[in-house]
Amino acid sequence: MIDFVKIRIENDNIQNIKNNTLLDWEQLAIENTGEIKEYTAIYHGITFTIIHNKYLYVTGSLHKYWNSINLRGEQNYNDFTFSDLTGVIKEFCTSFDLEPGSCILENIEFGVNINPPVLTKEFLRSIINHKGKPFTHEYRENKYFRECERERYIIKAYDKGGQYKQGNIFRFENKTRKMEHLKKIGVSSLVDLLNPVKLHHLGVALKKDFDGLLVYDYTIPSMEIKTQERLILTQGQTPAYWLNLLENNPNLYYKKRIRFKDLVKKHANQDISEIVGKLIIQKWNDLLYCDPKTLQKLTGVVNSEFTEINSSGIGLKPVMFDIEGNTPDTQVEENVTEPPRRYCLSCGRDISRQRPTSRFCGVKYVGYIEAHRCRNNDSNFRNRVKYLIQREQNSLTLFDPIPFIIELKHLHLAKSILESVMEVV
Repeated sequence: MIDFVKIRIENDNIQNIKNNTLLDWEQLAIENTGEIKEYTAIYHGITFTIIHNKYLYVTGSLHKYWNSINLRGEQNYNDFTFSDLTGVIKEFCTSFDLEPGSCILENIEFGVNINPPVLTKEFLRSIINHKGKPFTHEYRENKYFRECERERYIIKAYDKGGQYKQGNIFRFENKTRKMEHLKKIGVSSLVDLLNPVKLHHLGVALKKDFDGLLVYDYTIPSMEIKTQERLILTQGQTPAYWLNLLENNPNLYYKKRIRFKDLVKKHANQDISEIVGKLIIQKWNDLLYCDPKTLQKLTGVVNSEFTEINSSGIGLKPVMFDIEGNTPDTQVEENVTEPPRRYCLSCGRDISRQRPTSRFCGVKYVGYIEAHRCRNNDSNFRNRVKYLIQREQNSLTLFDPIPFIIELKHLHLAKSILESVMEVV
């Protein structure tokens, strides 16, 4: 769940930290003047740094720290639950006389370890890019990992099982370097990591990061595919192809991306990307769950309301935990009215799950071809009318034909309404 953090401590009494018996400090002095520039100490993998006796920074993995103080070694391949996180934050702050609200987060890593249905190395090899930007390929001491550097964060995907020789474990995480976008969801200090609602928001952000991946399936048999589709799949395996397309023709990039993903899903034996995405959601929800009595004991929260993540993020109901242990099955919902259903203006499909402003079927739900057809069915005739009016305005005629063209438009509209009514009947 939460791994590496870089914390800035807003604490005027730094001397208390320096006097803590758990820390063995080393000094870094300026050679010419002998002035002590920096103090550093390491405790269970957590590094404390005091600069000019004014600024205190703490860096390290809370996950590894939790394992280390519990005599499991400095590792992070096992599960690290919300209960573990709250316990280790309280232990850490108590040991060093710190207030969680005064521990300001400057960097944070959040992610999950899962067991994918294919070999982790094979899945890593199939990752093409993240929102058009290529990944790096790196090997280091039996650790195979991929990284994609964005402006405020780094997307990291790697073989955690290979790193620690623990089997087939895939790690996906976000390493945030600038906290602006996380501050918008209320995450800015250690105290925020004690709030399950804010951790839920981090889980939603992680799922969106994963949805930004473009993934190919190398088990697709290329010889059994139509030539045009095979060309799209072949081109799409090259990161440079997408980067060039995104820079020179963004609109075409998004259309091609949707088409590529549809073809991968069509010809692959299983949708690996969708399966792994669901495993990430499931693992985050599993790690976040805490029974109500333990939640109150760890955080002091009596009632907590948050929504479990699902694959669509649409139409979710809040999951309520209270101190009596009530679950959604035992709670009574009062005065709940179902929102009115909305339908595609072109084909009549139910589009209630789409955005409130949607008027036609979305690509995400029916695919590029069907969504495009819905929009064309609505816009083609209107565009034709506009063209005819424009053409007649620029030509010489014995009488004005525009009223007849407009009448034709009204007749077409009436016909569409009549067809819709007949379908309902």
